[in-house]
Amino acid sequence: MQQTVVTIDPSVCHAKLKSDKTLCGLAYFDDQQSQRGIVSESLEYFRLMTFFKNYNYEGPSDILLIYLWVVAAHMIKTIENDQDQQAAAKKLDEIAREAIPTRSGDKKNFLGGLLKETPGETDKIQGYLKGLKDILGKEIIAKFFKEGKRTFDAKFWIGIAKRKFMGLSYTGL
Repeated sequence: MQQTVVTIDPSVCHAKLKSDKTLCGLAYFDDQQSQRGIVSESLEYFRLMTFFKNYNYEGPSDILLIYLWVVAAHMIKTIENDQDQQAAAKKLDEIAREAIPTRSGDKKNFLGGLLKETPGETDKIQGYLKGLKDILGKEIIAKFFKEGKRTFDAKFWIGIAKRKFMGLSYTGL
């Protein structure tokens, strides 16, 4: 019996949504629909990308995807034992409101040199990333819970979130 080996090239998982605008080196989407789109795209590739130790990013949208993948893994790990939708939503809301380390020398900034320090844009990037984390948290809750009860799919997501994408982990503040 012949085995078929399937290899997946991570380059197929580059951001489909592109933005002409950037903010501190990240793609900047200024409308709610595009923000929801990039968050949905990050969750679409999340399970696949956790298997890669490296990723050749091609631009600001890819860097934003890296950020969202690491945050999604942290959010999923945070609520892995929650059976109550409201308690889980409250935890993810707290994560969404956390300040984001923006200095590249800050040990808590897991993006390191990928996030560019741009004078005068600190407050704007904080608000932007907090908004994306809020949308991401709501999307994760929608995947974990249906009608207030935890779905069977939650176990699958939890198992995948235990893997570190590129060895990165979210440290928060």
